[in-house]
Amino acid sequence: MQTEILNISKDELSKYLDSIYALNQKNTPEVGSLTNEDHLKKLLSQSSILLCAFNQSSLIGFMVCMFEGSKYQSENYLFFSSQLSQFIYIDRIAVDLSFRQKGLGTQFYNELARIRGERPVICCEVNSKPLNEPSIRFHKKNEFEECGTKDFEDGHSVIYFKKILSS
Repeated sequence: MQTEILNISKDELSKYLDSIYALNQKNTPEVGSLTNEDHLKKLLSQSSILLCAFNQSSLIGFMVCMFEGSKYQSENYLFFSSQLSQFIYIDRIAVDLSFRQKGLGTQFYNELARIRGERPVICCEVNSKPLNEPSIRFHKKNEFEECGTKDFEDGHSVIYFKKILSS
């Protein structure tokens, strides 16, 4: 698989919005649904890193991350923000169905670790209701540790994961 992962700047966002939005919606409920492209623009304006994976110039995956101190107000981000002074929070990662189970998630995480700067922790949440077993297995295999859980009023639940990176 000839895959290229790029760190997309805020100036470059507009040319990828349609593709990112469509891929996000195809990946629900594993990632949260977005109401429209304006919702996506707001999310990306609060992000610190947007990694996009391309295969033959087609978008096949993306990862949206926030650093500590973001104005982002999701309950999941705030969980980590209340506990950690420096971190990278992965808000969402979406991969085209035909490219799953081919190492793209590992490539995203490796690139994130490479560009993280001084931040010692990568953290995220994974749905436990509805159960996202492949993602739970992936994070455990990649040395993420469970560090909490939360049940939400709408009926869904998550497991919080973090990975402490070596220097």
